[in-house]
Amino acid sequence: MLETTIVETQKNNKDYDFEWLKTYEGFENCSEEEAKDTIKTLKELAEIVCMHLFNTS
Repeated sequence: MLETTIVETQKNNKDYDFEWLKTYEGFENCSEEEAKDTIKTLKELAEIVCMHLFNTS
């Protein structure tokens, strides 16, 4: 039997902010500005990965 994997997009309304990032090891002492830049970069990366998965599925 052939199994098919389906990639589903799901809108996540969670707010990723300075306090959220500080809960991860290595980010405990980052400034608020650094946190904003890091979160922006992570969101951009997530968008690229999702689009890649969507386009290659």
